[in-house]
Amino acid sequence: MRSLNVGWTCVLITILLFVSSDRLAAEDWPQFRGPNCTGVSRSKKALPLEFSATKNVRWSALLGDGIGSPAVVAGRVFSTAMADLNGKEPKLVVFAFDAATGKKLWQREISAGGKPLPAIDKVNSYASASPAADAERVYIYFSRVGLLAFDAKTGADVWMLPLPEPFFIFDWGAGMSPVLYQDTLFFCQDDDVFPALYAVNKKTGKLLWKDDRSDMAASYSHPVICETPQGPELVVAGTGKVLGYDLTTGNRKWAAELDCRNIKTTPISRDGVVYVSVSSTGISYQWRATADPEGTGKITRASIKASRKDKGASIPEAFWKKFERGDLNKDGVLEGREIDLAFLDPTNQGGLLDRESRRRAGNSNDWRKWDAELQTESSVQAVKGGGKGDVTKTHILWKQKSKAPDGIASPLLVDNHLLLLKSGGFANVMGLKKGERLADQQRIGVSDSLLAQPVYGDGKIYVTGQNGKIVVLAPGLELKTLTTNDMGEDCIATPAIADGRLYIRTRTKLFCVGATSP
Repeated sequence: MRSLNVGWTCVLITILLFVSSDRLAAEDWPQFRGPNCTGVSRSKKALPLEFSATKNVRWSALLGDGIGSPAVVAGRVFSTAMADLNGKEPKLVVFAFDAATGKKLWQREISAGGKPLPAIDKVNSYASASPAADAERVYIYFSRVGLLAFDAKTGADVWMLPLPEPFFIFDWGAGMSPVLYQDTLFFCQDDDVFPALYAVNKKTGKLLWKDDRSDMAASYSHPVICETPQGPELVVAGTGKVLGYDLTTGNRKWAAELDCRNIKTTPISRDGVVYVSVSSTGISYQWRATADPEGTGKITRASIKASRKDKGASIPEAFWKKFERGDLNKDGVLEGREIDLAFLDPTNQGGLLDRESRRRAGNSNDWRKWDAELQTESSVQAVKGGGKGDVTKTHILWKQKSKAPDGIASPLLVDNHLLLLKSGGFANVMGLKKGERLADQQRIGVSDSLLAQPVYGDGKIYVTGQNGKIVVLAPGLELKTLTTNDMGEDCIATPAIADGRLYIRTRTKLFCVGATSP
């Protein structure tokens, strides 16, 4: 009888450990946009409806400048900020807090190395990357250094993987975050000189494989996992195409054409299908607007230098080689098609967007008109994973031209509806099977830009405006506004959801909001 009891005790302990592990996974928010970058919480716990910088705040912390989203894993919340930004030694600070109490567990500093940091857009931050975390480690990206891992409990160094410092000719700055899948850390950085996708062993920091994405223009779209009957695939969107990768080798398995030259949204995946939205992506028109503000139709080395925030900052020779590639007649001036040939890889001129531009232009040499027009033609499409080669004609299940997509706010999949939110306060609902328009241009009460991503949990959709106002919506075909909450400060980071609490990173602070009593 005693051995029987011991046996059942062991079984019970095993079951409890399994349940505990499963609960932990369900409650965690391990990276940018949460599980698989979906923006959807698996937690069943109640989330707050009303809150502010003073109402229903469980705890808060002053961090400093940053726009990276918090990661919450195993009862710890991780965030980053910049320190001594205007001093001689600017540094990235990594924070770890007790997720329930706000007690600071540890803090680490990563030096910028004594060199000035490059000028970036004022909306951006050098602390733009969101941490990724599991129960053992937290993974950080700092553009000056590369990828780093710290012990989640103590903050001790685990490993560092140096990466090329990204370069953005028009000073947008870095904005990509690492994402986790099982034992691999994935990181995609599509900049103007060193675009690449990396797969790293999360335990050792060893580089497993790298895909040179020199056929891509600067973009900000995160990798996601697509579960197919053939097995899981890594999917990354970029210039002119959505790509499916072999997780083990990094080989490109399939490609589906996408109407974009630049993308800032992240796809979402469910049941072997990837949904991706693009908007305002005729990026060569943006190049003209930036480097040719007077509309002469010509771009020179001097006009590019003059368009930069730091006029004296050096420009890598690798970028000027692109300029020379486009300058077909070698007169030192880019105009017409030469602009696209310089800023876009000759083998990838933007997929369908480029072909449509050619078709509309006919015999006309004025490409600017068609770029400007195509910029306004946003689209949403569904791509079935598991293909091989060019799957544009075989695996694109549907594609809809629509004004619904935002340039930055990614789609949100709630129940069987695809929710598209747009800066200025518009919401659209589409069906999953055909992309049918179920509800158009609903007003949702967000008057500002949507730089944070929408998130969903406990039957509520949280939409964060840049001005710090967070609108809470009830899902459905008619998106009912439940309340509007004001955090009192700009908010660009995407909120995290874990254990019945929201973790909201404003420009300088971190708030944990939930029930006022534990």
